[in-house]
Amino acid sequence: MSPADPFAPVLAALQARPGAYLVAIAGIPGSGKTTFSAGLASRLPGAVVLPMDGYHLPRAQLGAEGLRRRGAAHTFDPAALRADLQRLCAARCGTFPAFDHAEQDPRPGSIRVNASTPLVIIEGLYLLLRDWQLAALFDFTVFLDCDLATALDRVTARHLACGLAATLEAARHRAESNDRLNAEAIFADGCRERADLVLR
Repeated sequence: MSPADPFAPVLAALQARPGAYLVAIAGIPGSGKTTFSAGLASRLPGAVVLPMDGYHLPRAQLGAEGLRRRGAAHTFDPAALRADLQRLCAARCGTFPAFDHAEQDPRPGSIRVNASTPLVIIEGLYLLLRDWQLAALFDFTVFLDCDLATALDRVTARHLACGLAATLEAARHRAESNDRLNAEAIFADGCRERADLVLR
């Protein structure tokens, strides 16, 4: 591993924790959680990535305000995520939902963790949120610390690219009126400070 290897601190921490099984990658919107988790999994043969996005409440369950604020903590099902992770800790296998970006809804039973899976990487915004009561389930937690302006620029581009917004102006408005609030809530809750490792 070179000094510039972005995964080196996590890999070193996991080497020091040979029994680690559930690893959380948290951060604000646009901090790079999905990309980082995929890259980390590629360095850990057999590891499976489990995105928190699979626990979005279905669009059919959300009213107009829920759809406008989709991505906020109250538009997820933390109880289902907690129950699934508790079962995973006990059984070391199971099936879990993914998020279908075309349908913009969860897709149940899409991710499989087998008894031979050595490590599960859970990635998402609110994994360290106090009210969600998940932190005790993780063997190691990482917070990707990203400048808020940079993160919102990334989110704006993503909203435009995936069709959540038709224009750059609409994408920026969604980022500022929704994702900024979500990021501020994560910072205010102290998620960054509670992580085992903070990575820029």
